[in-house]
Amino acid sequence: MSDGTADTCCRCCSSFILTSGLTALFLWLSLRTSTPKLFLQNISIPSLTATANSSSAALLSFDLRLENPNKDKGVYYDAVKVAFYSIDGGNNKSIPLGNFTIPPFYQGHQKKATKSGSLNATAAATGAAAILRRGNDSSSTPRSFRVDIATRVRYKIIFFKTKRHRIAVGADFQVNDQGTKVNSRDVRLKTTPLCWGIGALVLSVLVF
Repeated sequence: MSDGTADTCCRCCSSFILTSGLTALFLWLSLRTSTPKLFLQNISIPSLTATANSSSAALLSFDLRLENPNKDKGVYYDAVKVAFYSIDGGNNKSIPLGNFTIPPFYQGHQKKATKSGSLNATAAATGAAAILRRGNDSSSTPRSFRVDIATRVRYKIIFFKTKRHRIAVGADFQVNDQGTKVNSRDVRLKTTPLCWGIGALVLSVLVF
């Protein structure tokens, strides 16, 4: 009798442990999130072209691609701060060209979004255009630039939203004498390294 009771107790315990484990695994898979992927898709810098018009309204224009890799989680983006820099290779420093803000938006699960923007010919941008022209003495030599992006996101899981998670990514890229990327492939933006901490810190302060 006692042996039968012991067997029943063991089966109940085993069943409980298995059920608890499967439940924990399901909850972990449900709550686990993947960070959105960001890419610089297109860039146009008219001031670098051979026929550049100094009165052009735009210093540069760009397209970003944002991907939500989560299978069952939407993403709420706060305002996305975008900053561009010209890289002075000789002095190993970056020169700010300007900032652009993408308004908050929602992205469904496994969806892609393209967001466009431009830096207009404000007083600051006019000075940046002068910097670009000074660095364009040899029009056939590719110029180096950098883009940094900072935002916060919340994930929609079933009926609730998570807390905000910070995203700060960036990438270097080169532009040819036509004012477009040397490499036609999209540029993946990755976690900002410490050597670019100042620019990322400024964006982080603006966002966070």
